[in-house]
Amino acid sequence: MNIIELHKKFNTQRKCIEHLEKIRWGKLPTCPYCNEQEHIADRKNEFRYQCNNCGRSFSVLVDTVFEDTNMPLPIWFQLIALMINSKMGVSSKELGRQLGITQKSAWFNAMKVRCAMLDEGDFLDGIVEMDEAYMGGKPRKPVIKYPDNVPILSRVYEKRGRGTRKVPVVGIVARQSGQVATKVIEKLTTRNLLAMFRRYVKEDGAILITDEFSSYKKFDEVVEHLTIDHTKEFARGVIHTNTIEGFWSLLKNGIKGNFRAISKKYLPFYLAEYSYKYSKRRRADIGFSQTIKNAVAEDKCLVNLKPKGDVKKIVYKKKKL
Repeated sequence: MNIIELHKKFNTQRKCIEHLEKIRWGKLPTCPYCNEQEHIADRKNEFRYQCNNCGRSFSVLVDTVFEDTNMPLPIWFQLIALMINSKMGVSSKELGRQLGITQKSAWFNAMKVRCAMLDEGDFLDGIVEMDEAYMGGKPRKPVIKYPDNVPILSRVYEKRGRGTRKVPVVGIVARQSGQVATKVIEKLTTRNLLAMFRRYVKEDGAILITDEFSSYKKFDEVVEHLTIDHTKEFARGVIHTNTIEGFWSLLKNGIKGNFRAISKKYLPFYLAEYSYKYSKRRRADIGFSQTIKNAVAEDKCLVNLKPKGDVKKIVYKKKKL
């Protein structure tokens, strides 16, 4: 949904509240404290209801990412639209300038929206590609000065790729559906990679394509496994990892172009955002509506600018069949 359509449809607090009530409750308001539906009284001009069963008042914002917010809902909806429509990402400074709020408020509320983007989605199936990338900037270390008689090819530089000190991230993408799943994995062992594969991929009928990394060798015992040797070729017919490489390019360029720095602690939230938007790129029309639906269905995962639990446990929830 573009900004013009958004302003026409959700330009007042009442319109936003009514839309959220329709999504969350349908026709009958439900008390979030005792799940009562019958003995509910409307409190006029307050956008709140009174539950005569438990005696507590409530609104549609209780137990959602919008709870206890001081920012008007029309601005919330604009923030969500800006994040969804910015395929390469958008910084909190830019959100603050566009919406007329502080950078701190923009960052905190954007993180709440990322909580609504923790969409488990369906299991990946068919032909899937699996690969790893390494997130982080250039290392801050003294520049080693070599004598003039040392050839350029003999000089030692900071290692790239496997063996680097950057944060390893593993991704799996399904070619047919276009959905992608990412996860921060500190140790790229066969056990950890296989656990991630089983969590996100429907093994029956799946075909896995990877490179020649040694930790993928035992996948042959679990699934039909095809490999491509990148030292010799990048594609051999349908055997390639170009799809997941394209996602890595989108992710890295987006982070590099929009964010000055991303901490290792909050990296899973940013990965979830990019994975969410990439998975829904073929159905851009449902991105905004699905995010709003998730926002009123999910409990808030940030309290006082901090995650209310372990970040990895929040982001990488157990997937159900």
